[in-house]
Amino acid sequence: MERRYRLLALDMDGTLLDSNKRVLPRTAEALRELAASGVALAFCTGRNASELGPYLGELPFVRYGALVSGALAFDLHERRTLHVQPLSTEDALAVIEMGELEGAMAHVLAVHDSVVRTHDLEQLEEFHMGVYRPLYEGYAQHVDDPRDYVRAHEGEVLKVNLYHRDAESRDRTRTRLVRLPLTVVDAETTSLESTSRGISKARGLQALCDHLGCTMDDVAMVGDADNDLEALAAVGMPVAMGNATEEVKSLARLVVGDNDHDGIAELIARLSW
Repeated sequence: MERRYRLLALDMDGTLLDSNKRVLPRTAEALRELAASGVALAFCTGRNASELGPYLGELPFVRYGALVSGALAFDLHERRTLHVQPLSTEDALAVIEMGELEGAMAHVLAVHDSVVRTHDLEQLEEFHMGVYRPLYEGYAQHVDDPRDYVRAHEGEVLKVNLYHRDAESRDRTRTRLVRLPLTVVDAETTSLESTSRGISKARGLQALCDHLGCTMDDVAMVGDADNDLEALAAVGMPVAMGNATEEVKSLARLVVGDNDHDGIAELIARLSW
């Protein structure tokens, strides 16, 4: 008998969201019906709780989040933290300062706060992040220096993203970050995500499973990028979007349509729940 899955974990950018950062209507309806059948749904994303704001109204049936790349497990209905692992203030400041050596844009994430430098908003396209302009303008705090936020919120910072102008610049920053006790992964076109050592989306999903009383074998997860690999390797049903990297596709047990053609609705129809 085919295994039935109790939790569907959804990467967001490049997976749940189409190329214009929207949830397609057919995908939203398929998710609504799946949640109504009793399956738990979770965002599994690098975003924090505040950055889910544009989507919570249309997806109120997604209750859980393995957020901030796995540093935070969160109950969205109760607004309750289930598990959290912050960066040290020293390490968060070091990441920002190493990014400054390359003129990178720093983006600081806490449980609810998303923080960017005001000046960097004028240059989002240079950092290949223009598609996120509505998110940063509408849901982020704009500050003169994100290091001031880090110093004032000791023990609250979960992740620092660094957005570079080119891949070579990102490579140089990654080399500098090796000496720190961090998990550093590539994201987007020229970005780096830095969290505490041992953090991954898999860790966030495990915390959700502990809360729900299920195992990782009970989880189906869908993703598209290399920062999804560890989580996909840990779950019972790893699914790749049609637009996924070749490494993600090689790991997946199922490959579905791309994020502009309702790949998630397809996987919901094809699996047992």
